[in-house]
Amino acid sequence: MFLSFDRPEDRPNTLWWLFTQVLVGYIVLVPSVMFFVLNGLEGLIWIPLLIIMFGDGLAEPVGIRFGKHKYETYALFSKKKYVRTLEGSACVFLASIIVIVVFHYSFTQLQFIIAMISIPFIMTFVEAFSPHTWDTPTLNLAGYCALYGITRIG
Repeated sequence: MFLSFDRPEDRPNTLWWLFTQVLVGYIVLVPSVMFFVLNGLEGLIWIPLLIIMFGDGLAEPVGIRFGKHKYETYALFSKKKYVRTLEGSACVFLASIIVIVVFHYSFTQLQFIIAMISIPFIMTFVEAFSPHTWDTPTLNLAGYCALYGITRIG
C-alpha cells in the first residue's frame, strides 16, 4: 500500500510530507466540522470533502494521462518544482460545480449563485498553488472558510 503513495520524485520526503499532510489535514478538518455542526451548518460539511475526493483525487491521473498544459509548484521545505497540469486542475473545478449543484438545497438562492461562482474558482486556485502533496489541508481550509462566508450572506 505504501507504494501507492511513494512517488519516486518525492523521495526522500515521502513519509514526511504524508505525515504532515495528514496531521495538518485533521487539525483543519476536525475543528471545521465541529464549528459547522455547532452552527447548524452540518449540511455543508461534505462539500469540501467531496471536492477533494473526486476533484483532487482525479487531478493527478487526469493530468498524467491528458495533461498538455503544464505549470509548476513547490513542495514544503524544498526548492524542487513539481509539475501540475491545467487539465488536472480542471477536475477540481468540475467536481466543485457538480458538488455545489448536488448540495443546492443547503443554500438560499443567493448563496447558491455565489457558491456556484466562487467555490469552483477558489478550490481550483488553491489546488493549483498549494504546496506539492499538501492539497488536502489547504483545500479543506479554503473550502470551509469560503462556505462559512457564503452562509453569512442573506
